[in-house]
Amino acid sequence: MTGEQADTQRETAPLRRDNSWIQPDRAPVDPGPGQTTRPVFAPPAQQAPRPVHSQTNPPVHSQTNPPAYQQPYQQAGPPQPTNPPVRPSANPATSRQPAPGPPPSGKRITPMGWLARGAGLFAISVVSGLVWLAVKPEPPEPEGPPPLAVKYDFKPIRREEGFRGCQNVSDYKVQQFFQNEECEHLTRALYDTTLPDGSRVLTSIVTVLMPDADSARRLDELLTRDNTGNIRDLVDDGSNDTKDLPDLVDKAYASGRQDRLVVIGDSAYYDKETPKNDLALLDVSEEALKLGWPQDQQKPG
Repeated sequence: MTGEQADTQRETAPLRRDNSWIQPDRAPVDPGPGQTTRPVFAPPAQQAPRPVHSQTNPPVHSQTNPPAYQQPYQQAGPPQPTNPPVRPSANPATSRQPAPGPPPSGKRITPMGWLARGAGLFAISVVSGLVWLAVKPEPPEPEGPPPLAVKYDFKPIRREEGFRGCQNVSDYKVQQFFQNEECEHLTRALYDTTLPDGSRVLTSIVTVLMPDADSARRLDELLTRDNTGNIRDLVDDGSNDTKDLPDLVDKAYASGRQDRLVVIGDSAYYDKETPKNDLALLDVSEEALKLGWPQDQQKPG
């Protein structure tokens, strides 16, 4: 037929794959031990160019790997890191031992330095003690028990401080007692009272403050014995303004001890004779002993 050609095989050049222009992936940058944030893979191996076969029909090989991706052209220069380097972080200590303390100071205190410091502290304490002694308040005077209620109305007539001491106003064995143990404070006073029947009574109260309770007890025991003497009251001692008052001759005598205070009482009638151991007068003397502490603590007028 016209235009027909013989069925002959055309000679065509075999296809050739050129991988020389394929650039490998950028080499991974190793940031160092312990800083890797992504897995690192080995770069792909370059394939060698296949030889050109002159045969008409080149052998066909099965392709196992897809063709490598050809990256676009990049300007030559140093490779840029994909990720910035990560600064190592300090991990907390896992030891159970306490953290070491700060290093010792380079300055050491010599023995003379310690001695100087001790002397300074001692001087400060001495000065503080002297200042305290200078400004501290005086201790309050000891207070006795509160005044006791009495059933008679005792009106004070005269009171005198024992400025002469107990020994100079005592007699016999009582005076000898005060020679060894003098009292600390002495008061003598006179009171006037009226009985329910209208009889007027003069009562003497003497207070003797001893150094301690034991000496007060021994004095009280001595005063209660017969023929041992006594501490003279204001009438018996002849004080001023006592000449017109009745004599107190121990006919209604009473004494008692309140801690270290010894109280001595005696009573007599104004307008009639005082019998010995009169019950009414003895009761007055016993009640008057309750005036002991208030009389001892009364400030001299």
